[in-house]
Amino acid sequence: MLRKYRIISVGSKKRLLIDFEDEKYEILSIFLESDVIPFEEWVKERFSKVLSGESQYEEVNGNVCGAEINSQTTKISDNLAYDGEGASCIVDTKELYEIIVEWCEKVKEFLDENP
Repeated sequence: MLRKYRIISVGSKKRLLIDFEDEKYEILSIFLESDVIPFEEWVKERFSKVLSGESQYEEVNGNVCGAEINSQTTKISDNLAYDGEGASCIVDTKELYEIIVEWCEKVKEFLDENP
């Protein structure tokens, strides 16, 4: 999945964002930015359980999004959709886990450089 990182300024603070080339993954950007970072260890643990075969299925529900994690694919959904029919996307679970790890590392690097 092609992605890029960008930095924006919000007042006097800078913020790191992740964008995916394909617009259908916009909800994935929201999931990474809003839900993965605050709950990093818990999210990684849920993915690891499924990828290791310890569990067949796990769910993660964060501030904005939910993830239904299966061994092959993960569905990311907007939990705040007014009509219950918000944006969603399906991503390969292993690839998504790798993106989560990469994203968390990038955020840590960014925060170290921009305290």
